[in-house]
Amino acid sequence: MKNVSVIFHSGSYDRVHHGLSIALSALLMGGKAKLYFTHASLKYVKKGVKPSEKIVVEGDEYYAERYVSSVEEGHVEKLEEMIRYCKEVGAEIYACPASMAMLNISRDELIDEVDEVIGLSDFINRSKDFDLIFI
Repeated sequence: MKNVSVIFHSGSYDRVHHGLSIALSALLMGGKAKLYFTHASLKYVKKGVKPSEKIVVEGDEYYAERYVSSVEEGHVEKLEEMIRYCKEVGAEIYACPASMAMLNISRDELIDEVDEVIGLSDFINRSKDFDLIFI
């Protein structure tokens, strides 16, 4: 079974959604998943950010509008639910300290699902037997 490590850099909702879908697929097929949130993606693991503030989608205006309405109508799963489910089925979740410092985010502001705040080199070292995906 495939083990995946996903580095989330983008703050685009659809990109993060697809990365979480990959991680969940691996986990549900008996693999392992490690998730690393950095730069703009940190908003998805920060407490107190309103769901409407999190939905940013790259692409043309029509696609962005359709994606937002699909989330609001329940056709696309909410990222906070996907992150919670990833954790429930065994994902390890990490946040980048350099990006946290740049964005003035403290450890206390992160959701409980985040296991640790670790540097990128540490994350890559922990992922040596995993397929690495950058989103």
